[in-house]
Amino acid sequence: MKKEKNEITDLFRSRLVDAQMEVKEGFWEKLETDVSVACRQRHRALIFRIAAAASVLLVLGASSAVLWNFSPREDLGEAFHKIEASRTGSLNGDGLQISQLPQATGPVLYSPAPFSGGALPSSEKGGEDSLSVRLSVSFSFSSSTAFGGGGRSNQYTGYRKAANSNRRGDNSAFVPSESNSADEIPITGEQVSRESNWAIKAEAGFALPADEGAYKPPVSTGITVERRLNDFLSVETGLLYSNLRSDEQTLHYLGIPVRMNFLLADTEKFDLYASVGGMADKCFSGAPDNSFAEEPIQLAVTAGVGIRYKINERLALFAEPGVSHHFQTDSKLVTARTKRPTNFNLLCGIRMTY
Repeated sequence: MKKEKNEITDLFRSRLVDAQMEVKEGFWEKLETDVSVACRQRHRALIFRIAAAASVLLVLGASSAVLWNFSPREDLGEAFHKIEASRTGSLNGDGLQISQLPQATGPVLYSPAPFSGGALPSSEKGGEDSLSVRLSVSFSFSSSTAFGGGGRSNQYTGYRKAANSNRRGDNSAFVPSESNSADEIPITGEQVSRESNWAIKAEAGFALPADEGAYKPPVSTGITVERRLNDFLSVETGLLYSNLRSDEQTLHYLGIPVRMNFLLADTEKFDLYASVGGMADKCFSGAPDNSFAEEPIQLAVTAGVGIRYKINERLALFAEPGVSHHFQTDSKLVTARTKRPTNFNLLCGIRMTY
């Protein structure tokens, strides 16, 4: 069997030793085009995966920060420790065990038993004196804590209760004191507040296309940190990723924006502000040579207005329409920024103070 296989192999080799096959015209050009398109799609898919992973990490980080900032564990923990420090109770795991009742703040009153009408009790008919003992106890405690996003205070209310008993040893239930018509008296604690001077912003946006759609709208996304200087002025900086696409190329830029924000109007739910600043961009992928000599840093100036919708005291949604102008560089690449140096853009996102 092996000998027959070797004979067949030798026969094919002898027949095909001088065989030639003609290639159709344009085959190699088409193959090169297909390979380049496949490579670009592969790089694009990789960029999308990285962007998706970064978005997931950003959402998880923002959710964790919100849950951590709004958790009431610190408030309850401080309140329990104050109770323990007053020596009226002790901490037992996650609960509170009261060791003794607070000292009575009201006097112990002795007064005749109230007469509700009708026949008198048998003891009173016999001429014996009847006394009733009324014990009035009032206590309260309060705790307040301050947070970065404005003060929050946990106010605990105290209750005034009275115990009625008579000489015959009857255990009657607690009833409200006659000296106060309200069953519950709220005791408010001092509220301590502190202004929020820092904010973090997650934003995404786009600009207008150029050359009748041959250059796609530039897309940007990033994270910035804002520091308030006074009641009307704040400064902002961070990192901003930009994607510039056309029919023939896809360029990736990383920039550092610096903005100055001026508060124009402040209401309960909306804020209106103006923003001016600049940005420095550097191409780090997509160009034939990404060195600083071939692809220098591109500078730009920006200006616009913004509006914020306050979800609560910490979170807000914002939109910033504006205009930007990118200065020309020595780069040989043609992009949407070279075709349209002055462009309109829109940034939207979420803002969290801390």
